[in-house]
Amino acid sequence: MTSVRANTKPVPRRTLTRVRVPMAKGAVAISSSFDSGNIKVLDCTDTKDIKLEIHKEPFTEGTDKRHHFQWFYFRVANAKGKECKYRITNAHAASFSPAYDGYKVAYSYDPSSASPTWTRVAETDYKPSKAGAEKELVWSFKSEQDSVWFAYFAPFSYERHQSLIATCAKNPLAEASVIGSTLQGRPMDLIKIGEGDRKVWVIARQHPGESMAEWFMDGFLKEIMSDSKEAKALRKGATVYAVPNMNPDGSVLGHLRTNACGANLNREWQSIPLYPGYVAPSDERSPEVKSVLDKMIETGVDLFIDVHGDEQIDDNFFAGSQGIPHWSSRLEDLYVLLNHAVLKCTKEFQVGKGYGDDDDPTFRAKNSKKDEANLSVASNHVAHRFDCLSATLEMPFKDTTKTADVKEGWNPVRAQGFGASMVGAFVPLLPVLRGDIGEEGRQWLAHAKDELKDEGTDWYQEGK
Repeated sequence: MTSVRANTKPVPRRTLTRVRVPMAKGAVAISSSFDSGNIKVLDCTDTKDIKLEIHKEPFTEGTDKRHHFQWFYFRVANAKGKECKYRITNAHAASFSPAYDGYKVAYSYDPSSASPTWTRVAETDYKPSKAGAEKELVWSFKSEQDSVWFAYFAPFSYERHQSLIATCAKNPLAEASVIGSTLQGRPMDLIKIGEGDRKVWVIARQHPGESMAEWFMDGFLKEIMSDSKEAKALRKGATVYAVPNMNPDGSVLGHLRTNACGANLNREWQSIPLYPGYVAPSDERSPEVKSVLDKMIETGVDLFIDVHGDEQIDDNFFAGSQGIPHWSSRLEDLYVLLNHAVLKCTKEFQVGKGYGDDDDPTFRAKNSKKDEANLSVASNHVAHRFDCLSATLEMPFKDTTKTADVKEGWNPVRAQGFGASMVGAFVPLLPVLRGDIGEEGRQWLAHAKDELKDEGTDWYQEGK
């Protein structure tokens, strides 16, 4: 049994200043003092010019060396029928500020319902408030109800997370356990499903503001516990270990990128020369990563997927581990088959677009050269340590290109569906994850490369 330890060291927290401010009759009231909330009200006396700021996260020591911020989530009350204009005045200084270009704010009237509806505000702009000023995130909205909630993306609350864990725990096909605790004492939940030889690990939400990752896990876990033939095949051929939320503290605190002390968990999987003198993972700064990595070492890993969200790129895509020291033709072949398998299971996925040249407006994928991979990143570290197929899965904050939804953009329902589709995608991979892929595997590989030849080879080959 794993005990959840009490926090023994003070952890930096965002200070909540409680000041009683007299409200004018009929004035709007803005609050973010709830799970995942984040906003600072500068001035809301004039509904046509509501000035806001996003709270900064604790400083990220050792790795990123900055205060991250970009996520926001808040409620506006007394808003019915009022024409309101909102300005996030420090948007230009956010962690990924260029990503606000083309972005549309999400709003909801029912964020806590079982199936919340989050719609995009069409009148959203990222622009200077006046000539020569810094850019701000600006939107106009007339609420149809007394209260409306705005967010960077549809939140997946900690209460909803606990409901997901409870759903898994009461299902006879699943085993729910706690393998450690966070800096603030929240449990690190692990779901184990299946009885097969292949060890499949899926984790999500190392960056807490990437809430679409847990919506994905919601769909993935519910599908794998279903009676579908794909779910039965995966449970028979693999043992799946799933961590739906790697960063519970950051999620509750309304962070985009870090945990309670400001650690970027996706730079905490190993100490590397790039961050001299910085030790990772550690109980002092990243117990979340340490507990999961310890469990991985105990079980072994044959396939690893780390689920994220990307602020800028408007599509779903994988980022591979091509730059690790022992990247091989075997791992390259498996990466091609992974992408092809997902393409066959959903229209919400594509290859070709991904991480590469930051100045390329088309976002064509271009991988690292050998020995250039950052081994403190989860997917790189796991690929290197376990010599296995390992990738980061990215989903958009905005929308996809070919399956765009102008009204809602990328949303919870689509993320859940995408997660469910991954169950079927994993099944054909199980026989080829270890050893020679065999004749059938080679035929599949040739077919996959032929089907995807128009996308070139940069998306799967080691950088040139």
